[in-house]
Amino acid sequence: MKPPLTDRLAELLATERTALLSGRLADLGPMLDTKTALVEALSTQSQNRGALAAIEADLARNARLYEAALAGLREGEARAAALRRVEGGFATYDRNGRPRPAATAAAPALRRGA
Repeated sequence: MKPPLTDRLAELLATERTALLSGRLADLGPMLDTKTALVEALSTQSQNRGALAAIEADLARNARLYEAALAGLREGEARAAALRRVEGGFATYDRNGRPRPAATAAAPALRRGA
């Protein structure tokens, strides 16, 4: 006999939470279809209010974790873009205020003094 839908969804949400907290974002995609099917099945059946309240709390918690993961990914992309801009060199300005590219050394030379 299968466990109740609420138990199956609660277990899936716990697995999802673990994946989010550990940064295993690739694990989340395969869970989506199962989670959607369980939520849709729950919506057609009458369930214990307490079990549904627990599921709702788990869904809200995971939604906050998704938001935090997305914010982290956006921040990482912004940092990567800033690094790419810096790698291309930097600009200086002439006395008329016009930007003038300044070349950066491809590989800085190290000198060793005696």
